[in-house]
Amino acid sequence: MILGFKPDFVPQIIAGTKVHTIRAGSRWANGQVIHFYTVTGQDNMTKFQPDGVVKSVQVIRVEVINDTALVEIDGRELLGSELAEFIRRDGFESLDLLLYFLDSYNGLPFIGQLIHWTDLRY
Repeated sequence: MILGFKPDFVPQIIAGTKVHTIRAGSRWANGQVIHFYTVTGQDNMTKFQPDGVVKSVQVIRVEVINDTALVEIDGRELLGSELAEFIRRDGFESLDLLLYFLDSYNGLPFIGQLIHWTDLRY
């Protein structure tokens, strides 16, 4: 299945620093083939990396409660350095940028899938 990315994330995926992605819905499952594309649905849609495989899918919930961000994966809250690593591994420079991205595209609170193409888990 095609997994589309904004061009800003492509160098991070190729470099191996972005090792998972967040998606709304529940259409991804372990073992599915991932076709990595950018500019999906356009004439200049481009495959930028060899196909991968979904190694695992985790449920992610992100919300802001009383001006405090909550990021949970499979019902477990990420805190401190683990949260900072998660943010970096998903291609963001800060929690504020992750929150802005999710709020802009999906709205908060957000519940969706964290799709892994490496063996990393939270």
